[in-house]
Amino acid sequence: MTKPKPDAPSQDAPVQPAPLVVEAVPVEQETPPTYAKIGVTPMAVCERLRVVDAETGDLIAKVIEADAETGRVVRYAVEGGNLVREGDRMKVIEEERKIRIEWRTGKQKDSF
Repeated sequence: MTKPKPDAPSQDAPVQPAPLVVEAVPVEQETPPTYAKIGVTPMAVCERLRVVDAETGDLIAKVIEADAETGRVVRYAVEGGNLVREGDRMKVIEEERKIRIEWRTGKQKDSF
């Protein structure tokens, strides 16, 4: 028994265009944001960012908010690898310094 062949499309049937395929640019090729804040910037972005001191190149860890244009950094205080408590809350440090926000590459630690 043979299977019936589907009808060939008629000449009057509209032709469907092929779907547009757009390749995503790797994040590392995009310019990193100049501002990021926990709760505002998507965590998918924050977890790939590094905030570094522009003069020394040292990583700034436990960042809550960073603005590279104004040099403002809000971060948790860390001593001996542990967060510092002040009463019933974690101690927060607000400072102004020259910073860069970069994409994390390889096995580098992120700042958020």
